Amino acid sequence: MNFQRLMMFSLVGGSGFVVDLAAMYCLSTLVSFEVARALAFWVAASSNWWVNRTFTYRNFTDNGAEHDGLIRQWIRFLCSAVIGFIPNYLVYWGLITAFPPEWWALSSERPLFGAMWPYIAMVPGVLCGMLVNFTLSERWVFRHQAAK
Repeated sequence: MNFQRLMMFSLVGGSGFVVDLAAMYCLSTLVSFEVARALAFWVAASSNWWVNRTFTYRNFTDNGAEHDGLIRQWIRFLCSAVIGFIPNYLVYWGLITAFPPEWWALSSERPLFGAMWPYIAMVPGVLCGMLVNFTLSERWVFRHQAAK
């Protein structure tokens, strides 16, 4: 495992989390939190692919320079993100369902926490998914090949 790339991948993941959170917030005004969470994931995954491609893995020779390679790489990244999304969403869903809306709803006992709970519950899932995504990015999406 390349520690420097893991740190760069984590930084990109942090920026992706901001994209994810913003998309989740905007979408949750239109649909349920669970649906908003799933949709926001796709926005963040595409953002993370582009930033990882141009930042974390910029020196890799199999980096999809041609249009067909670019599309294939994006699809591989989204596929790996779906795999990473499984533990991400399961952890989120588990936390949301373990504490029903009447527990986290805005109330005088928990005014700030209650309003923030659906967003706080994203964090553990995102961390689980990030580890899966990094492993798949290293071994499949942005695999390093010798220059031709």
